Amino acid sequence: MTDTDQHEVEITEQSTTERTLPLVILGEMVIMPRIPVPLQVGKGKSYRAMEEAMEGDKEVLLIFVPESDIEGFKGNAPQPLPPVGVIARLEEFAKKSDDTVQIILEGVSRAEVKDYAQTDPFYRVTCVPYTDPEVEGPEAEALMGEVKSQVEEIISYMPDVSQEAVAFVKRITQPGHLADVVAYGPSFEFQDRLELLLTLDPMERLHKVQLELSHQLELLRLRQKIQSETKDALDQSQKEYFLREQMKAIRRELGEDEFDEDPVDELKRKILELDAPDYVKEAATHELKRLIQQGMNSPEAGVIRTYIDWILSLPWAKETQQPIILSEAQKILDEDHFGLNKVKERLIEYLAVRKLAGEKMRSPILCFVGPPGVGKTSLGKSIARALGRQFVRASLGGVRDEAEIRGHRRTYIGAMPGRIIQSLKTAKSNQPVFILDEIDKLGADFRGDPTSALLEVLDPEQNNTFSDHYMEIPVDLSQVIFIATANQLDPIPMPLRDRMEIIEIGGYTEDEKLEIAKNFLVRKQREFHGLKPEQFTVTDEGLLKLIRAYTREAGVRNLEREIAALCRKAARRVADTEEQVKVAIDAKDVPDYLGPERFSFGSAEAKDEIGVATGAAYTVTGGDLLQFEVLPLHGKGELRLTGQLGDVMKESAMAAMSYARYRSADFGIPASYFEDHSIHIHVPEGAVPKDGPSAGITLTTALVSAMTGRAVRKDVAMTGEITLRGKILPIGGLKEKTLAAHRAGIKTFLLPQENAKDIVELPEKVRKELELIPVENMDQVLAIALRPQIMAVTPPTPAPIPPPVITVA
Repeated sequence: MTDTDQHEVEITEQSTTERTLPLVILGEMVIMPRIPVPLQVGKGKSYRAMEEAMEGDKEVLLIFVPESDIEGFKGNAPQPLPPVGVIARLEEFAKKSDDTVQIILEGVSRAEVKDYAQTDPFYRVTCVPYTDPEVEGPEAEALMGEVKSQVEEIISYMPDVSQEAVAFVKRITQPGHLADVVAYGPSFEFQDRLELLLTLDPMERLHKVQLELSHQLELLRLRQKIQSETKDALDQSQKEYFLREQMKAIRRELGEDEFDEDPVDELKRKILELDAPDYVKEAATHELKRLIQQGMNSPEAGVIRTYIDWILSLPWAKETQQPIILSEAQKILDEDHFGLNKVKERLIEYLAVRKLAGEKMRSPILCFVGPPGVGKTSLGKSIARALGRQFVRASLGGVRDEAEIRGHRRTYIGAMPGRIIQSLKTAKSNQPVFILDEIDKLGADFRGDPTSALLEVLDPEQNNTFSDHYMEIPVDLSQVIFIATANQLDPIPMPLRDRMEIIEIGGYTEDEKLEIAKNFLVRKQREFHGLKPEQFTVTDEGLLKLIRAYTREAGVRNLEREIAALCRKAARRVADTEEQVKVAIDAKDVPDYLGPERFSFGSAEAKDEIGVATGAAYTVTGGDLLQFEVLPLHGKGELRLTGQLGDVMKESAMAAMSYARYRSADFGIPASYFEDHSIHIHVPEGAVPKDGPSAGITLTTALVSAMTGRAVRKDVAMTGEITLRGKILPIGGLKEKTLAAHRAGIKTFLLPQENAKDIVELPEKVRKELELIPVENMDQVLAIALRPQIMAVTPPTPAPIPPPVITVA
């Protein structure tokens, strides 16, 4: 530089000593002197060059090339070298497990690149270091001040950049160093930095930086101006909206509007045409005014429009009810369901009252309780068909959020009404038959208790003004026929249970299952599998075989599955040949189609036995018989109980033992008998838990039989709870127990006197063919059940294996 350059440059003496350094090639990036940069490098020649440098003075020569040129440097053929590179020091060199190395390089100085000194196993290159001269003078000072001001303004547009960067830039005293530092900003691309690297004159380099920063500042100022104008335009959107609406109205008056109806006008028309109470129309009109004020383009427009659509889609108008014809309703119920006479009678009574009372009658809330597969949900469909109403169903199993019933408040994103309102919209009727399925399986957690939300829904005194959190306007549910279904009563909270009329639906009897299979299931599955009546038949004996040996359930779902399996086998035979094939299945054919029998049921003993009495059990799948075995052994008066008996049944055994010991003199048992003998009581099928109090009289009968040597009649079964004084207390499940006894060939059945009133509810066939004897105390039981003669005490005959999952009620 000369004096005519208007700034003073002190030329430092450049080193003319050539150096030979390992070469590192970097693509699409530039590292300036006095700038530390972390990198991760994979294996290759540059990797080996840095390994070599780490064993020496830790200095390497960096050259910077486009990414497309990197591939040429991977071979041993020398590639053209750029004129200028950067000597850098390796501050850190950490090898990683993935065959890469984590390094930190800090530029030291520029260098003039000469030629290759080595090409394998890595490149070595000769170079001459170059150090920026120190520059002083007013022009340098003015230019540096301008660049620093530009940097500060650019950073003001970047809130994420720390102000420490501005302070660091302000501390720089040399133009070359300032240009190199600023070149690392986001305003500079690879080619810009490479051009600055090749510019050795510090002032010229800083001039280029200043020009680039001026360009970037213009762009930033223009962008800010655009954003400000956009905001102003959004503020004017409401004014423009009203002007556009006025223009549309003018065009319509002139007959120039050829477009579809405006969304706001469409909503106005629908609200005017809506057949709903005044308070509903007022709510819709209020929301429409909000929509007009905020504009269709506002963020709230979608929420308001959705809410208005919900109001317009709900059935608010009173509906004309079809006349109720009781005979037709009875016919429909009989067509759809066999048996269930008590349930049908209650439903016909409801229809009769509704026919007389009309709309004044508020719909009762019915709750069908019974085991799976007995037709609880399908009964609701039959009621809807009999009344000519729509049918909707909401499954509540696993629901734990109160909002599922009452809906979400509109303040939440994605809010929507609860299942009650949604179902009314689906039904398009405000008086459907509404099934609340599996109400006993509702849960509760931190989101609320759905059962509490149902209290209003299922209360006839309150549900005429039901309030959903989303709708926030009263909805009349008084004409909806709600029918809940449940498998168990215990999980239903008492306040909710109190609002419902409980109708218990017991399991089907064997005869009922047979009739259902004959009249419904076989025909349904035959049609489903494409079979004709003449191609597939199942005899009554075959169906009984399915019921007894292949299913164990209260309902008929598994029975239908087994019939479907038979239909599939038959369909394959029919489809395999073009000839006429007729598949007729009898009891003996069932194992050939379905394999070995899966279940067995209790049966009467083959002969009178000492110490073996037959009791009746009630399970969720129906009734069954159990044999209770008692064996006296020489011992010290111990009582041993086996067969996986529950606590209640164990207590019944203790009570029976105490009663027998108390009455030992009446039974002719020596007083020393209980000190010289231990008693072992066993109920076969030890892997199956058994419990309940109704085995009391059976245990007592078996005990007295074993101690006295009097045999128990093989054709007698019994059930009843015993007290220490020998009184017989009532039990549950009488229908199922007597059906099991009748099926097993029992002739006489002993039951508590207090259960005598339930005999009229037993099937007629059971009442005719089974002698039912109510008893009040153990004396009556023993007089009937025990043979009078004295027999030698012999080990009892093993009882048939009882069915699984037995619980004595």
